[in-house]
Amino acid sequence: MQQKSEAFEKEHHVTVRLIAGSTGRLYNQIMQGAPFDLFIAADDERPSLLMRRHKGEARFRIGQGHLGVKVGKQVISNLSMLVNPAIQHIAIANPDVAPFGKSARVVLQHQGLWEALKPKFVYAQNAMQAAMMVDQGLVDAGFVPLASQQHAIAEIDYQAVLLRDKALAKVWLANLAKPQQTRLAGCSR
Repeated sequence: MQQKSEAFEKEHHVTVRLIAGSTGRLYNQIMQGAPFDLFIAADDERPSLLMRRHKGEARFRIGQGHLGVKVGKQVISNLSMLVNPAIQHIAIANPDVAPFGKSARVVLQHQGLWEALKPKFVYAQNAMQAAMMVDQGLVDAGFVPLASQQHAIAEIDYQAVLLRDKALAKVWLANLAKPQQTRLAGCSR
């Protein structure tokens, strides 16, 4: 996103201000009147709610994210490795507000590991904070966004909602949505 915004800024001679945070927190800020032009979420729920509550002009699928697990610097796909007693602290985005955390919880529940690993969890505000905790060695492992689907344990659709009918916001959104050419209908799917 940073690279795309820098290219957009050069091409259109504007400043793009990216506000990172958990999907739930950003949604709450929008509902309280935050002056955002676009909302990009890693779930379907909040974009649908924004459209139903008439906070958005249009909604688009703009890409896909990948959830993985890192132990130290290594990405793993065998989640049972996390029960190893040597792994004492596992970063996870708060599943109540962050889609990557919610996806991690679903995968772990499906594999019967959620309750066993729950005492090891260190909750982050969002997936990027969880990744930072792993990268800085603050935890032994973590559920983190991956750049590709190799070793991914889940895939997450990214949605964008045009919040304000502004010309440059539409152009920015068109740049993001271009590879998929997918527009979602108004309220909910």
